[in-house]
Amino acid sequence: MLSEKELDAAAQQLADYRKNDALSDILTKFEHLLGEFKRLRSDYEEVREARERWKQQARGQECKPFVLVLVDADGYIFKDKLINAGPDGGTQAAQLLNDSIKSSLRRKGLEHCEMVIRVYANVAGLSKALSKAGLVGPEKRSLAPFIASFNRTYSLTDFVDAGETKENADFKLRGLLSFYAENVQCKHIYFAACHDSGYVSELMKYRGHHDRFTLIRTSGLLFHDEFTKLGLGIEELPGVFRTTGSAMDALYPKPVHSIAKSTAPTASASPARYQSSESREICSYYQSGRCKYGDSCRALHIDPQESTLPSRGSKLGRAWRNGSDPNDTLDHHTPTTAHGASNRNYPQQADFFSKLPKADEIPEGRVAVNFNQKRLDAYMPPPSSECESRFRARSAIQKLCNSKQLTAVTGDHGGRNLQ
Repeated sequence: MLSEKELDAAAQQLADYRKNDALSDILTKFEHLLGEFKRLRSDYEEVREARERWKQQARGQECKPFVLVLVDADGYIFKDKLINAGPDGGTQAAQLLNDSIKSSLRRKGLEHCEMVIRVYANVAGLSKALSKAGLVGPEKRSLAPFIASFNRTYSLTDFVDAGETKENADFKLRGLLSFYAENVQCKHIYFAACHDSGYVSELMKYRGHHDRFTLIRTSGLLFHDEFTKLGLGIEELPGVFRTTGSAMDALYPKPVHSIAKSTAPTASASPARYQSSESREICSYYQSGRCKYGDSCRALHIDPQESTLPSRGSKLGRAWRNGSDPNDTLDHHTPTTAHGASNRNYPQQADFFSKLPKADEIPEGRVAVNFNQKRLDAYMPPPSSECESRFRARSAIQKLCNSKQLTAVTGDHGGRNLQ
């Protein structure tokens, strides 16, 4: 049996062992805490550096705020007097646009912001249309002097040629709108392209942000109802854009609206004969004295001396782009020169229809319209003398049924044998 002294020694040895074992555990925990501290300190340094960078960026964004002005000049065309003034008009247009936007910014409390103006258009097509209206020269890009002066007026003002299709301007405007709408330095966006409802889908995501977006309305263009439902700001810029005509007026001809309006019916004429005169053709047989249907003829009976169809080079080309009253009487005189070998009514009709838009002038997927938003068909040149000779030879054998040839349905010929 162990003595008392041996028992005390064993107890002391056990206590020493326990003490040494606890110290090891404490050291292990302390080492773990040091590792956690180093990791947290590293994370803290990264967060602090990121916060400093964010503060620097925020200070930089606040020191250079700007507003963006986007204009689709294929529809929002500057006033005729500005276009007609050439280089001086370009400078005046830039100044008028700049001053109008500044007035709006003062009302919004954003007068401290820089102004970035981007105008996009099909310059070749617009030059061609304005040339036909007599506002610029016949060169392919006759609008270039106006644009050059416009761009020189302010350093952040640009009139850009988007290419010779309408979709190019749309593509650029959509991209810029999407990019700058998410830019915190851009404090406000003025959007002048509300003649095209295709932009509604791009603006739908910003619905209700009237403090961020302003839509530009002009009385010369149709402002689609879809834009008013977006809850965005709406303003007009007086004196900058055209106040007459539609967006298509500057790009495509406006046809004669009514032949009957410029020719009074005779007293003996039936009222029913004239009630749908706008949609009826002129009877060429009546003008040559050979119409056998009399008052029951479906075509219009107009004497040659009363015909008011405009001749080529008349003032009509300017009138339908100036947004003139569609009820104006056309008092241009009838051309008397023959067209080809025919003595039918082709001279008048050919000159009239030559004012219609050409097929290559109408962008793919779009339809040309007139002052009353009615569809315009593309211009078709009159038949050649050779084609007309073949037609006469074929008709001499047996007359053709118009209804069957055009619709494949035989019409009522009143007992006559037509093919």
